[in-house]
Amino acid sequence: GRDDVDDCVLEPVVTAQYPPADRPDQPLNPMLNQFCHPHGVDGIVPSREYRMPTVHHFVLTDSRGGKLYGTCLTVYEEFAPRSSGVEIRSGEDDDREGGHERGYVECTVDDDASVSSGRHLSRPGTDRRRYAPRVLCLLSTWPYLSAFRTYLTQLYRLATTTNLMTAPLERYVENICSEVPAPPPGSFEVRVSILDTTIRFWAPPADQPIPYVSLPYGVIFECLDIGNVLFAWYTLACERKLLLVSSQLSLLAVCGEILCSMLFPMRWSHLYIPCLPRFLTPMLDAPMPYLCGISREIFPLAVADISDETVVVDLDRNVITMGTHTPELPFLPHRRKLKLEETLERHAGDVFWKARGLTSLEVEQARLDGDENRLAKMLGTADAIWDEKICMMDEAFNLAHAPDSMSLMFSGDEAEYGKQSRWDAVQEGFLRFYASMLKDYRKFMPSVPKNKQSTWRGPDSEYGGRFLAEEFVQSQPPEFEPFLEELIGTQQFDDFITRRMYNAGDAPDIKFFDQSIDAKRNRSKLKLKK
Repeated sequence: GRDDVDDCVLEPVVTAQYPPADRPDQPLNPMLNQFCHPHGVDGIVPSREYRMPTVHHFVLTDSRGGKLYGTCLTVYEEFAPRSSGVEIRSGEDDDREGGHERGYVECTVDDDASVSSGRHLSRPGTDRRRYAPRVLCLLSTWPYLSAFRTYLTQLYRLATTTNLMTAPLERYVENICSEVPAPPPGSFEVRVSILDTTIRFWAPPADQPIPYVSLPYGVIFECLDIGNVLFAWYTLACERKLLLVSSQLSLLAVCGEILCSMLFPMRWSHLYIPCLPRFLTPMLDAPMPYLCGISREIFPLAVADISDETVVVDLDRNVITMGTHTPELPFLPHRRKLKLEETLERHAGDVFWKARGLTSLEVEQARLDGDENRLAKMLGTADAIWDEKICMMDEAFNLAHAPDSMSLMFSGDEAEYGKQSRWDAVQEGFLRFYASMLKDYRKFMPSVPKNKQSTWRGPDSEYGGRFLAEEFVQSQPPEFEPFLEELIGTQQFDDFITRRMYNAGDAPDIKFFDQSIDAKRNRSKLKLKK
């Protein structure tokens, strides 16, 4: 016969958090449980099979546009409601939903750390084990997703598989949340050791704020070839709707952050939910631009909600699908596009095929030989290697993603903070594109008195407080015009010019961008002199 545990639905609840009280300026998001369980909180049931621990990330945006990054470690522990003191309400309580009794299971959430559901207990008198998820979630305003992933997995390993733990688990949580300092901008790094692993935290110098994402930057180049990476970036640069899809939740926020960093000096200012919980899928029909990510598991359930203007990027299969009514993108200036492609090919051209056990040279040679059968067999083997690799990305203790492995999920470049790496060069390629396109923008800036406040789009003609957008576009080479006309109509350009107007170039990111334009001009003058 069936055990009553088979009929219960588990409801995640907060059982612990650190600090114990919410921060006054940043209360715990009431929807946090939904992001800890993005596949839906209504269908969490005890599992008959033990599952390996997994990791995923999410990003929350507050009312001021600030980001809060979440890294979740989900583990499955033995579960028995009667023994654990967890209540299952009977039908007499009139709390049956859809014929199932609803059980209430512990779920821990820390303000910098969260855990959700399940006790490590066995049920007396039966050997029919069930497992329930418990989520430990670290929340931070810093985007150190790979570092936090390593910390949580090593902390769990320390607590469950060794006798080396010298303090209560809460003490370790307090240490990472309150005692480990944020890295000072510049060449210094903060190191944290746990078990046999050293975790590094680093921030770029304050006057050089390229959006250092402290992430495995190469992951997106493993998932997508260079043409598709460029198309995804350009879709966002023109403020279209973009939806990332993957079977691996841990890829969604990582790739979302990398794409956002490619927009520098612009900032994505529209809807941004890189790991979209199931209950929010109706937002995919929103009338405004968005960058969202969704699990392949719930993608079929969301298809009816997806706007027909959405560009869908399949990270698992390197496929981009346009919506039936996606507005056309303007042409990229040919020379600028070639330069950007050359930069990406030079520094990241080998990554896509290497992740599939090939080199770009082997693929190119097979295509030139014209042997269709050999090429098909080669690509089929490459797909099989990639399928096997990607299905393990979420697994917390997958050896391929250990910190000392060669996998790009934990890039070897992280060991060389502060030094020029291939990923610095890739980011610089996008920066140079924007520097080339906007090199003359300052000539068309208004002079705004300090006591005036308005957007650059307003009339304010009495003191010339308007960016001369039309004149700027007309002053540029004809091949630049289609993209520039699109760009100046975006919210991100509006925000950029407004910040430039009222900070007079003092904002570190704006200042750095202006210096990049000046450096590019000087390089051009040098070439002319030669």
